[in-house]
Amino acid sequence: MFILCWILELLVGENYRFGYKAAGDALELVKLCEEYGMEAYIIKSVMDKNRSSADMNSVTNSKEKGQVSSTRVREALSVGDVRYVSELLGRPHRLILMATDQERFSSEQYKISASRSCILNLAPKEGLYEKCSLLLDQENVVQCRVVIDSKFLHIETDHGGLSDIFGFQNLQFLHIEFGDSCS
Repeated sequence: MFILCWILELLVGENYRFGYKAAGDALELVKLCEEYGMEAYIIKSVMDKNRSSADMNSVTNSKEKGQVSSTRVREALSVGDVRYVSELLGRPHRLILMATDQERFSSEQYKISASRSCILNLAPKEGLYEKCSLLLDQENVVQCRVVIDSKFLHIETDHGGLSDIFGFQNLQFLHIEFGDSCS
């Protein structure tokens, strides 16, 4: 099967660069899009008005200081500052895990464990994270703690019988929203 896709619109940040050695900029992209009958919009940079992470001051590139970027989010996750990540994103950080044929979730009475290889996006650094939420679907949200170590992610709840209540054996995805505290 062959599928054709057309891009009708592009949204890029005002500091967007593209091409060989990042020679093209956002204005040039707008001109190129016009030539090919597409719309392109330049979005102003979003600035971090609240604060900067104390742990990130030493690692953040001064050129980006104050500007919300994926680099700032990754750096905040690397030091485990999920409160700052939430400020940057404008929402809690959500970690997505996917069970595969090789890696399944395991469940005990009050704990779910998953290999780090099940993680689909970037996790915060190893540690204990309190005030998190396990989202199994829109109706089933369970408060939890998350422990991340070098090989596994463990979701601990005060709610026993997780596997019985939520049909855990057939679950392929887990979504965890991080609260704003880290121990």
